[in-house]
Amino acid sequence: MEMRTRLIAYLALAALLTGAAAPTGAAQSTGAAQSTEAAAPAGGEGDAAARALLERSFRNLYADDYVQVLRLSTSFRGGREISRVVQVTRRQSEVPGKALLRFTWPESIRRTSVLILENEDRNDDLFIYLPSLKRTKHLASSQRGDAFFGTDLAYEDVEPKTSSDWEIEAAGAGSHEDHACRILDLRPRATIESTYERLQTCIEDERGVALWTDFYRRGEVVKRLETDPADIRPIAGRFIPFTMWVRTPARRSQTRVSTESYELRDEIPDSLFSTWNLEAGDARRDRNRAGELRDTE
Repeated sequence: MEMRTRLIAYLALAALLTGAAAPTGAAQSTGAAQSTEAAAPAGGEGDAAARALLERSFRNLYADDYVQVLRLSTSFRGGREISRVVQVTRRQSEVPGKALLRFTWPESIRRTSVLILENEDRNDDLFIYLPSLKRTKHLASSQRGDAFFGTDLAYEDVEPKTSSDWEIEAAGAGSHEDHACRILDLRPRATIESTYERLQTCIEDERGVALWTDFYRRGEVVKRLETDPADIRPIAGRFIPFTMWVRTPARRSQTRVSTESYELRDEIPDSLFSTWNLEAGDARRDRNRAGELRDTE
């Protein structure tokens, strides 16, 4: 499947949305304590364990059908701040997956929406509806690295991810806020198109959550995602990070990605994920049509 550099918070906006050496640059500036052990030989049992850990991390973020409301709060050098609220309706129970993101606040961008249609043999398709222009635009591959509506996220970051898109190497031990994690070095496969040349992520063994991820372009860390270990919540056998930060040192900005609500849903209809609904629908109607609310206990 073509590259899905998909937040975290993670985007996972976790995720969404993750080296024989510990990260430098942004990693040091955030003060996260890290240590490095010898990486397992390529292709050995260590790499199999690393891939299994990465798959578990992605399952935490993308294994279910859900409706999630995120607040993206971005602060810039000089004290300027912006805030956006976006509703994410995602269906991952069927492959290829689909997602619909609608901004609900502030009023100036309300109903601005993004439709993500995953593809198995090429890059995902992203369609953006701009209500002020009454126009739907297909995002070009060259724009996937652009800032996502003024935040520290990129369009590529909101695409779901799969471990098969990456070459994975175990890169030792690390930590974040006194929580131990395992560092994995990720590089897109030769057939995958990504705006990142490399990611380095540190995933906690106990819950399978990426505690931090560094994003590389031209050999340097361009931004870092960090998860708040105290705000990782168990939902239906998985662990969902409810608070994350994305920091971009070059522009001295950071975006807090916080989950305001998270609802598992059954049988989200395919009709929600169409360009017609992208233009004609709204967040309230999407939520009402998004299947039955599922018990998360």
